[in-house]
Amino acid sequence: MKEWKNVKVLFAEDKTPEEICEIRTKYTMEWYIRKAVWNKRLYYIFSFTGMLCPLINVVLASCTENSIAIIILSTITSLAASALAITNAKSKWENYRSAAEFLKREYTLFQARTGVYQDKQRVSVYLKTTEEFMAKVHINWQKYFEEEKNQKKNKK
Repeated sequence: MKEWKNVKVLFAEDKTPEEICEIRTKYTMEWYIRKAVWNKRLYYIFSFTGMLCPLINVVLASCTENSIAIIILSTITSLAASALAITNAKSKWENYRSAAEFLKREYTLFQARTGVYQDKQRVSVYLKTTEEFMAKVHINWQKYFEEEKNQKKNKK
């Protein structure tokens, strides 16, 4: 498991609290950014497909009587629109990106020893702040996926 290799260093006994903060933050930010980029790509692929296929359809419909191509492009347009709605890629992209930006901001403040991170308890305050934030994000995702699951059940 590739992810475990990146995280298991957190459990090494020779790490200082500052190193633990750095490892945890960098790993989590990378994960959030990777998810944000994936969902951004999905959003753009489905959106452009949904915009481009109807335009090509108009050109084909006015130039030729190639009904098979028109049917195929119409199907692709429908699939792209459905995939965009099902994946909710834009919302996920925004949420993951916001989470990464929050961690980046907090880590910068922590490294600069400013704000709430300027006293001797800065490591504890930092870990508490970021872990509580990540727990809230996780709970929100659980609620989101539970709602999504319930919507699918109601459609059946």
